[in-house]
Amino acid sequence: MHYRSPSFPFTPDSASYIEQARNFLNSGSLLITPYGLAPGDQDQVENRLFPVGFAVVLAAVSSFGIDAKDAAIGLAHFSAITLPWLLFFSFRQSLGPLYALLLAGLAALSPGVLKHSLMGLTDVFGLWLAVAVIGLTLNSRSIVGFIFAGLLAGIAYAIRNAHLALLASVICYFCYCWLSSAAGERRVVLLRAVAAMFGMAVVVAPLLLRNIVMFGSLNPYVMGPSTIGFVENLRTYIEALLKDATACSECARYVAWSLPGLLGFGVLIIAAAYAAYKYRCSNLPTFGKKTLTISTIYLVMGSCVVVAARTRYQWGEVINLRHTLQYSPFLWAGMFALLADHGRQPAIIAWKQAKLAISVCLVFFHASYAVNSESFRNSDNDYPKLAQAFSIGKAYLCGNQADTYLVSNWAHVFRIECGARVRQIEAIAAGTKGGEMRAFMSAGDGYMSVLEAVSDIKQQAGSRPIRVGLFPGRFGVESENLPLSAVDERQIVANGWHIIKNDQQGLILEYPKVGSEQMN
Repeated sequence: MHYRSPSFPFTPDSASYIEQARNFLNSGSLLITPYGLAPGDQDQVENRLFPVGFAVVLAAVSSFGIDAKDAAIGLAHFSAITLPWLLFFSFRQSLGPLYALLLAGLAALSPGVLKHSLMGLTDVFGLWLAVAVIGLTLNSRSIVGFIFAGLLAGIAYAIRNAHLALLASVICYFCYCWLSSAAGERRVVLLRAVAAMFGMAVVVAPLLLRNIVMFGSLNPYVMGPSTIGFVENLRTYIEALLKDATACSECARYVAWSLPGLLGFGVLIIAAAYAAYKYRCSNLPTFGKKTLTISTIYLVMGSCVVVAARTRYQWGEVINLRHTLQYSPFLWAGMFALLADHGRQPAIIAWKQAKLAISVCLVFFHASYAVNSESFRNSDNDYPKLAQAFSIGKAYLCGNQADTYLVSNWAHVFRIECGARVRQIEAIAAGTKGGEMRAFMSAGDGYMSVLEAVSDIKQQAGSRPIRVGLFPGRFGVESENLPLSAVDERQIVANGWHIIKNDQQGLILEYPKVGSEQMN
């Protein structure tokens, strides 16, 4: 992980978490800089996009003298390093040591974990919490263990909205246990379920109460409407899940986006489910059935949440490994529960050979991805552009000038590196990447040119002084779009702007406060 880590392992989502954590530690607030240009009269607002859990965790770690950005990376690395051990001990009893070891190895080398364990995000930490919750739910024998499992589940939900599926899965699992238990054992199941739900409520109830008081809604998290339909999102999800589970990109793409592949996959799932129900499930021991049940429930519920959410809300990001790495370990956990012999009568030789072949193929694909994948190896390709943008723009955008409205296409870099309250400008279609991004944005979002973007910035800022820094490499601004032509320069100056810099390295503009001749 150290060898592959990018020099700047953060994204715009990271900036929101880190800024909230710093504000919480310094002033007790959870305010952040608005992501876009609106509202133009407030530099800090409540976050209506992400839950506050991860920011609070970062603030807690930062209270020991660690900066929030380092805490974010530390949590991701800690989660990735300990995840294989956690998986092994969570599933050793139900799968047996060999399958538990295989599960741990596949998870450690899965594309999603390899890629996102390097980033200051919630993804791998969220997976770690989900594994801990399900491991405790399967293996705890005391009420305290189930309370702790519920507490971790509540923390997981406070960190990621998608972990609503985790809460629901644990509750559905207890319903299964109650239905499948003898009458004399149901009281114990009920006590364990109540203990787990009490643990959840300790975290979830204050979070929901805060949402009601602050936003007037239990679930205030909203994004722009989706531009991608249900069928396309479903196929994209299948591709991402299979890529993460098998580490075979070509196989996943063929299954999801070719008619023979999709039909074959559907027939295989139906046949496997029928065979498992007809011939295998009845022979599983109790702990094998429980593992299969909770893994399947979480996989199905989590997948439905992702596809439904991305069909309703969408902005600039399609379903990818970030959204599926939470569930792929449980796909294999359920499968291995069916494949494991569980100490019963010796399996026939052909069955053993088939299981060995599956295991060898999975390990080969995962190891090959870790060594050869371009997306994993080239995780630092954008750093030179990022570093150049920050080195040029920090003199103009850092420092939090009083009442100055700051805007950039690299806003998250300045927010993380110098704590500047810089707004993120939307994509400019003049550049190739900007045009690609607009295809995933809601109608009316984004700009056709730099001039259009500058005009909107002025309108949104009202009477405030403005500074704008646009640099190559992000959101449609590329070196070939800069410098602005002489005609564009004259038009910008005629509208009252001062051009500080205009070359291939960047465009820096300044607009004085209305009624002032110039800014300090």
